[in-house]
Amino acid sequence: MPNFPVTSARADRAVPAGRVGYDLKADRLLLHTFQPEEALKELLSTGQLIPDPSRAEPLFADAYAWMFREMDRRLPTSGDGALWFWARITREYLVESSRRHRGDVLLTCRIPRERVLLSHFSDWHRALGCTPHVLELPGESEDDYGARLDRIWDELNERKRAAGVLHKGFREWPEALRRDLERSWEQFLDPSTYGRWDTVQATAHVLRAEDVIDAVRID
Repeated sequence: MPNFPVTSARADRAVPAGRVGYDLKADRLLLHTFQPEEALKELLSTGQLIPDPSRAEPLFADAYAWMFREMDRRLPTSGDGALWFWARITREYLVESSRRHRGDVLLTCRIPRERVLLSHFSDWHRALGCTPHVLELPGESEDDYGARLDRIWDELNERKRAAGVLHKGFREWPEALRRDLERSWEQFLDPSTYGRWDTVQATAHVLRAEDVIDAVRID
């Protein structure tokens, strides 16, 4: 028997009323994930859920491969893929997501922080698009930031042009150029750079049954 309740609810009632209560500094992070019914069955039968790397979007293979390497480098666990969670999201968004996930299961979890890699949801799209991530500097004006961003883009394009890869995919770029871009992405893995209301996601190599505190099948 599971050590967490498994219930069913309509999409508009799958998320409890009130403040969700995320705390990115907690020892055990409150996380949410939508999973298919098969994932719940695996969790109940084996005591853990392991990601299927084949479900990663092939169009963004380079970004996912980078994220997997960062997880292997930064986390005490290991694996071939990642499970994705919301680590800070509005209740309204969870409710709306529940409407899009009818037939799936909403898992509410608390996972030890050391087993989870946090990332800024919006900035993650820099990796998906293979573009530089450029943080604003303290006290920097909008115009100054825009000018600095333009210089960084111009330098990137010039390096790509010099290497003959201006219109080629990321994996065809010179290794030094790829590594410089990936180092810029590391900034959105740092929670100290997140704003108070920024949406935050999380990845983990495994979800264990003891990490789950609630499971709701969405009718």
